[in-house]
Amino acid sequence: MAQATGVFVFMPLACPKPCSEPGCRALVVGGGTRCQDHKARRGSFGDRTRGTRHERGYGAAWDRLRVQVLRRDAGICQHCLKLSGAVHQGTEVDHRLPKAQGGTDDLDNLQTICKAAHRAKTQAETRGTPGGGQISGPIPDRTDQVAKFFRAGVLTGGVPPVAVGGRS
Repeated sequence: MAQATGVFVFMPLACPKPCSEPGCRALVVGGGTRCQDHKARRGSFGDRTRGTRHERGYGAAWDRLRVQVLRRDAGICQHCLKLSGAVHQGTEVDHRLPKAQGGTDDLDNLQTICKAAHRAKTQAETRGTPGGGQISGPIPDRTDQVAKFFRAGVLTGGVPPVAVGGRS
């Protein structure tokens, strides 16, 4: 602090820095990294008002449910399998009917989905596209088909499957 004629003058905490958004030339003061135009938008992942994953219902119970769905679907993207017959790895679990539209965490409402299909489905739902990219009807039982792929080593990268629950 400096003193000038009996009045305290506060020095700035930090000098202004350019906004971290590519191409933005605005200066940011106060220790932030983005200007007002590029701060986290409401509802985006950077928006702190969304709450933590636990507050939104994606805590330890969801983690257990997620593993159960991935095992049930043998890690195959059900969305692509149903739409085009494509068999490839799904690493995410999706609500067929979104929670925002009344969907639940019931196993019948959950499916394994690949990242690209999940992104496209979520964008369609956000835009309000009729059906929102949602697959209608129950997920068909593909146990025999999946077992065939496991036996052939397709789903295990050529490595023989490990026995689970006494079966191989």
